Amino acid sequence: MSLQPENAIADWRQWGAGLESRPVILDTLSGGRSNRSFLLNSNIGRLVLRINGAGSFLPGADRSAEAGIWQAASEHGIAPPLVHVDQHNQYMISVCIENALPAHPKSDAAVIDQALKVLKTCHQLQVSAPAIGYAAHIEHYWQIIETGKQPPDPRLLEQRKPMQTLLESLLHSDTPSGLCHHDPVVENFVGSPGRLYLIDWEYAATGLQIMDYAAFASEWQIDDAIILAKVSLEPEPLEKAKALYKYLCSLWEAATK
Repeated sequence: MSLQPENAIADWRQWGAGLESRPVILDTLSGGRSNRSFLLNSNIGRLVLRINGAGSFLPGADRSAEAGIWQAASEHGIAPPLVHVDQHNQYMISVCIENALPAHPKSDAAVIDQALKVLKTCHQLQVSAPAIGYAAHIEHYWQIIETGKQPPDPRLLEQRKPMQTLLESLLHSDTPSGLCHHDPVVENFVGSPGRLYLIDWEYAATGLQIMDYAAFASEWQIDDAIILAKVSLEPEPLEKAKALYKYLCSLWEAATK
């Protein structure tokens, strides 16, 4: 049974940060498939309680490393400040950033520009982070899919060998590596067009930086030309990374079924 928010809040005296009384749950926040998040009110302002899910299928998931990465990102102004991290990695408390994004952030040039700047800062962070093995991760997906009740999608099977070759070409290219967020979906950016923050660093790991831009382009539905004009990338590797990202998403969907 997963941790209940009331049980996490019962430990509020351990959180520090100047709390003088028990925080109160204001609302349940929308979240991904892995975690549950709640908006809290306290004497030091609004906080976010995130209760971690039991597991994950996404790249780079390492909850023990997330706090250190999040803290480093916060110190560089691209993540909300952390207030407390449970020693058993069951939950974490962060400062709530008021979300003042426009109704359609994907088509807002200022938001896109800020988001790309946040990703660039992320890639420059010097922090200890596990390295993601993309090939091993893909194989893990396939093991889950092949032991399922339904036969694998023939379209996925057709992509298996070509995608392996594509990944190897990216890994052996001069594509820069470094800390990657690995989940730069719209929902993981909060703030305003003039100041954005990334949340949910659970999948952050050392990897191919181009994969963040591939995910960003795919999830935000942004034309490659916009990213290429702002980031030092070549068109062909970005196209390959987008194909690999979409393949990973398809495998994830198939595995989680």
